[in-house]
Amino acid sequence: MRTLNTNLLLFLALTLLKIQMATAFHVYVINNLGDYTNLTAHCRSKETDLGTRVLEFGAAFDWDFDLGHGFEYWCDMSWAVSHGDFQVFYEPKDAERCGDQKCYWRIDRDGLYLYIKSEDDYKLQFTWP
Repeated sequence: MRTLNTNLLLFLALTLLKIQMATAFHVYVINNLGDYTNLTAHCRSKETDLGTRVLEFGAAFDWDFDLGHGFEYWCDMSWAVSHGDFQVFYEPKDAERCGDQKCYWRIDRDGLYLYIKSEDDYKLQFTWP
């Protein structure tokens, strides 16, 4: 009986961990503007203000959250010559196209590129205003 209880508890713990891992999602905003060009990003959802960060070339602003709540995240970004406010995650659209519970945004001088899992490539989504 003791082995049955231990096995049942282990099974339940692993099941809960699997469910939690399957619903966790991670977003990365990566500065690819070039050497000596900082990116300032203020990211937020309706529920959470993630704050403002200054990213050096190659650095990332990243966060995670659980899917299933219809989350939408925006980032107000600026660098030496450009500024814009961009939707970087919208659950109904991005949970599937990003793939593997991760969205990677590469911020370049001509715009914002999102890694699309099905195409195995970064695709331009937004240009700077």
